[in-house]
Amino acid sequence: MGIRKEDTKKDSATKKDLQNFQEEIIHQFHLISEGLIDQIKLLAEGHTGIIQKLDRVETRLDQMEKENERQHLETRALVKLSFSELDKRLSNLESQVREIQEWKKQVEARLPI
Repeated sequence: MGIRKEDTKKDSATKKDLQNFQEEIIHQFHLISEGLIDQIKLLAEGHTGIIQKLDRVETRLDQMEKENERQHLETRALVKLSFSELDKRLSNLESQVREIQEWKKQVEARLPI
């Protein structure tokens, strides 16, 4: 019977040890999970900051795109205007050349060479 009491004490000690071990594991799990939760919160805050920064960059790019489009249209209008003006000047010069050539023919026809 002495052995059974010892076995019972061992079983009690073992059960108590297992209970303590279980509680320690649960405690450690809670500590680790709290740390993970804090890290996840930091990660979420960082992610939010990145999203906000990307939104600002996107807004700036949209503004730059609009300004670029405006300048492009303005440049095209200036080129079109310049082309039109150059076309008029060229037509005028061509007309003057024809007149000079006609005048030259008339002068040559009058002068016997």
